[in-house]
Amino acid sequence: MRLVGQNSVPRIKRRSSLGQTILTLLSVIVLFLAAFTAIEVPIASQRNISAFAFNKVQIAVDYLPAQAQSRVKGFFPVLNQPRPDYRTTFYSPLAPAAVFVGYVLGPLQGLLACLTFLILGLIGPYVGIHPFANGGGLGYLHEPGFGYLLALMPTAWVSGMITRGRRTTVSQSLAVFAGLTVTHLTGLMFLFGSVLVSYLVNGNSAALAWQPWVFELARNMTWYPVPYDILSALALIGLGFPFRWLSNTLVAPDSASKAPATVKEREFVTVDAFDEYERNLV
Repeated sequence: MRLVGQNSVPRIKRRSSLGQTILTLLSVIVLFLAAFTAIEVPIASQRNISAFAFNKVQIAVDYLPAQAQSRVKGFFPVLNQPRPDYRTTFYSPLAPAAVFVGYVLGPLQGLLACLTFLILGLIGPYVGIHPFANGGGLGYLHEPGFGYLLALMPTAWVSGMITRGRRTTVSQSLAVFAGLTVTHLTGLMFLFGSVLVSYLVNGNSAALAWQPWVFELARNMTWYPVPYDILSALALIGLGFPFRWLSNTLVAPDSASKAPATVKEREFVTVDAFDEYERNLV
């Protein structure tokens, strides 16, 4: 009678469906929180950022004692100038959140979380839920900026693919830059494509109505947010390791076999017992 080692018994490996569901729902919540987060930041142009920094330095100097203020302004006479004005805008870290979700969950589950977020945003108002910042609904499909929401899915997928099985500084940085590139290229393609479709379908009058706004919208939705997207995504990736560990723990494969007690308790089993075990699996 031949003996078969216990290690020869095949294991049944299943990913935890409950863990995957929980993480997907938590990721959808993260995306909604990012969509409703509005941080007032200076518009990211060189002149405006310089004015913002100079303004804050002057405010900091004004908090110093009078004697210290006079000394600092004596060394730096430029601080005696009036405070410059600067422009601000509101920033929502939705694209970095998609990068984070892809990094934590992986490509496929990250894409699924973003798809769930979009579906809830589009149909939510019809069941009394208003998940998007401006209410949501199918009317979003006609918005020229809807491409930036669609881009969340490939963004999560790309960042998840690049960092799948890897957690190096290079792979994390590449995931950030590649993911955000996908976000803004997809958003811009949808934006300009909607203008082209409007021109082809509605004629010149509709196209002329778009022209004064299209480049301004592209600047506001891509050029200005990009520096903040990069900084936010790098910060989220840096903080993402414990969440990634939690994700791997919750959806870890169930490698416990349904072998008979004799297989678990004994180091060796007979070939007949092993064959019977395989037939039971089928």
